[in-house]
Amino acid sequence: MAKRMSAKTVNAGSSGGGSAAAAPRRAFPRASLEEAVRIPQILKDKNGGNPWSPAEVARGLDLSKNTNNFFYIAAAARDFGLTEGGRDSAQIALTDLGRDLVYAPSKDAESQLKRKAFQNVDLFVRVLDYYKGSRLPEMKYLGNTLEKEFNIHRDHHEEFSELFKKNCEYLGIGEGYGTGGSTSGGRTTGVSAEHSPARDTVTLAEPESETGLTCFVIMPFRERTDRYAQGFFDEVLRSLIAPAGRKAGFTVATANRQGTEVIHSTIINDLLNADLVVADLTEHNPNVLFELGMRMAHDKPVALIRAKGTGPVFDVDNMLRVYEYDPNLWASTVERDQPKVKEHIEATWRNKDKQDTYLKLLRRDPKP
Repeated sequence: MAKRMSAKTVNAGSSGGGSAAAAPRRAFPRASLEEAVRIPQILKDKNGGNPWSPAEVARGLDLSKNTNNFFYIAAAARDFGLTEGGRDSAQIALTDLGRDLVYAPSKDAESQLKRKAFQNVDLFVRVLDYYKGSRLPEMKYLGNTLEKEFNIHRDHHEEFSELFKKNCEYLGIGEGYGTGGSTSGGRTTGVSAEHSPARDTVTLAEPESETGLTCFVIMPFRERTDRYAQGFFDEVLRSLIAPAGRKAGFTVATANRQGTEVIHSTIINDLLNADLVVADLTEHNPNVLFELGMRMAHDKPVALIRAKGTGPVFDVDNMLRVYEYDPNLWASTVERDQPKVKEHIEATWRNKDKQDTYLKLLRRDPKP
């Protein structure tokens, strides 16, 4: 009589000796956090936050209870710590975290609770800490690390990579961001400090080929007027400056102030030691102007940018070239502005020894 195949060997590939290999297990949900949040939200909106049968929850999502899609979403909500129970349970109920999330008193509180849910999947936190943010290398390098460092089977590398990126995008965790667990004026800094010590500066992007050149970005961390939506400067940094600097051949870094306006010595050292600085003059942020003054006092190259509609700053705008980007930040405007910011960075670096700097212009002896 033939032996019954164990659950672990179902759908597994065969080994060279002809025996069935165990199916690789996933240590991560198969649905994103954004999808998983729909479960507790349905419990709140359609059942007053009370436990509900999986069939009713699925119906609330316009899904069938018996589909794989519902199975994955319900399992993800459980894995993220938002609910108890799954597709095959008698009922699905909110956890304390899930209840706090759907009844959050503010947008900021909701964002913090979503990041807390993200932390409940240990693998996501470990990969985030390992790569210092959401920027993952190309798959031929990523795959080796996922397999050796995190024991993720090669069959799941693409799936994990896409899901990880999707979660980071949903939470606003950008390239190279630290893991301090707070926001600084809309800039998400990752997960809690217990996993990784906060750093004063963080790397945002690296060039396609090693150049040894560094670019330090100084810009507002917080939108101080109603003219720009919350997260505007984070989007400028992530979608415009970091990619432009990387394509120009620079390792791009910026300050990670962890919710404080204090300028630390590490930031000043990086500001002064960087080969090039990109300064965003939008909103005339005091810290940006202070840091810009320090950089200019050392007579080192600075590429100046600002959103269109920003007023002039002293005589800086009249004496040095400033590139103006479109503040709408639509996909079409970013696509148009990004190569121009790249060219502006390259031109500033190329002409660093030829071009008159602000300090040289001020020191020039007056004509008799």
